[in-house]
Amino acid sequence: MAYAVLIVSALLFELALNLPIGAMPLALAAEGSSTTVVALTMGCGIFAALLVSLPAGALADRFGRLATIRFAASLGVVSMVGLALVHGPLASGLLLGVRSIALVTYMTAEFAYASVLASKERAVSGVATLGMIGNLTFATAPALGVFFWQHGIGRSQFGFAAGLAAAGALCLWALPARHDVRPRGAKRAPIVMHPRWLPATVFAATTVLQGGVNGSLAVLTFQQRGIVNGAAIFSASAITAFALRYPAGRLVDRFGPRAIAFPTALIQAIGCVLAAGAHSLTAVILAGLCLGAAWGAVVPVSLGLLFEHSSTRTRGAAMGAYNLAFNGGAACGAVLATIATLSGGGYSLAIAVCAVAPLVALPYVLRSQNGGRRRTLTAAGRAPA
Repeated sequence: MAYAVLIVSALLFELALNLPIGAMPLALAAEGSSTTVVALTMGCGIFAALLVSLPAGALADRFGRLATIRFAASLGVVSMVGLALVHGPLASGLLLGVRSIALVTYMTAEFAYASVLASKERAVSGVATLGMIGNLTFATAPALGVFFWQHGIGRSQFGFAAGLAAAGALCLWALPARHDVRPRGAKRAPIVMHPRWLPATVFAATTVLQGGVNGSLAVLTFQQRGIVNGAAIFSASAITAFALRYPAGRLVDRFGPRAIAFPTALIQAIGCVLAAGAHSLTAVILAGLCLGAAWGAVVPVSLGLLFEHSSTRTRGAAMGAYNLAFNGGAACGAVLATIATLSGGGYSLAIAVCAVAPLVALPYVLRSQNGGRRRTLTAAGRAPA
């Protein structure tokens, strides 16, 4: 029952908060902002997500997952109301930052809460499958925002989205408190980041580089190569990742994250190589299929590595590290795309680096097993003997 409530809440809340990704650039341009100003304004959300990733996890462990997720949902509603009312890049950028803070905090507490619902044998697949809601809403909401704008529904769509987000927030009050985890007894300083989580964060960051590169350059590059719809790489990737996320999670549950990390990195490398040389729609789709297959496994592998060295009382901080790796990897991918473009290598060079990066990180991940002993962090940050 609690898992079903989380799914409904996430679907409503994340669908609402992802609408501005598509419509906000159009709104800013219509208000007279230049392309550079629009890019900087939209970037406020990325910067805010990076800043809040680790603190959000610590807050979830310190004050409880239910209190944190309900606060985040309320903050998200406020941000959408604000976006419906304000105008101009400065106010919009600030509210986009608040929106990102709400979304990252919501997802951190959501994943931490969900991680205790399933048995230990299914914890990875349970949380990873819940993440599919985020993939689905991100694939549909920005396009809906553009559709609404093209049909005369401007910033007012964010007001309607606030109502949708509020409905998702209300669902959270149906979650039972018995699954929440809060500190008992003497209150210690919460863990923010632990060295044992570095293999997971390195693997996640290096695999998500391609998302930042493709988001920055793929469509324009493929258009220049004469491909009618270069965005097909995103469609093929999203559909494949959605289809394979649960099976990949079950494989991680059964065989462990390291056994799945190697084929994941290899498949991603193949997808990046295909994308680098793609000069037809078929090649673009094949590249997207490989990248989607890898992406379907990246999340459960990363979660599996984190769950090895986190207890239920430090799970919020672990999810903060997870979000930092994904947000940071995407941001680094965008920087990589810019550097490759300035150097003259362009998309082909940038995506080639994305092919190599996870393979370079793989030995570090595989050697992190600590002699095969499974150890978890307590609230004090110590691993039991």
